[in-house]
Amino acid sequence: MTWASSAYAYNQRSAARRLLVAAQTAARMILPVLGLTAALAAVYLFIDMPAPRFLGAPWLTASHLLLPFAFLAIHLTNRRYGPGYAFWQLVVSLVLLASLAALGGEIVHHLLPPAAEPTAREVAAFGTALLLAGFLSIVTFDGLRGPRWWTAPLAGSMAAALAFAAIFYPAAYAGSAPAWINHMAVHAGVLTVGAFAMLLPYWLLRRMVEPLAGYGGY
Repeated sequence: MTWASSAYAYNQRSAARRLLVAAQTAARMILPVLGLTAALAAVYLFIDMPAPRFLGAPWLTASHLLLPFAFLAIHLTNRRYGPGYAFWQLVVSLVLLASLAALGGEIVHHLLPPAAEPTAREVAAFGTALLLAGFLSIVTFDGLRGPRWWTAPLAGSMAAALAFAAIFYPAAYAGSAPAWINHMAVHAGVLTVGAFAMLLPYWLLRRMVEPLAGYGGY
């Protein structure tokens, strides 16, 4: 076999390996992306459902309470596949939702009553806040993964809670809603409580979502 034919065969094998790795990566992302997309879709669909009255904030909706589930989905992917996969899960889910909204605009508009439909500013603020808060939660989770199983998900969710509230409310309401600072503080508190609440489903799913080799079993 000549040098040229050997190089050609090597390039063919390398290309096949790259395609295999790409296919495996895509296959691994299907369930994480579907899970996060479903959680974010629920946040949108329940934006007009009032939260329980005992919370003492009549403006709170079920959407405010469901957001911690999105961070839980990211933590589980981070636990299993690592921060790179978790970040791409977040990006792909946001792109998928944006594409669905763009392609099925009329259908999306009819899912909610006009009074509950978010404005373009709120949607942009939500996407930006979720992306940055999700990235912070991913970095925090990965840096704190270890033998205490609760440290990484709790710290990751709390970091995401504070970052989301601090980014979303000024971006969405500053200059237009006088009570946005109060709403930001209340929602940050709700998300912080949600961070503790999400420890239970995380603990229940730990055995089903074992980390791959290289993460020390954490």
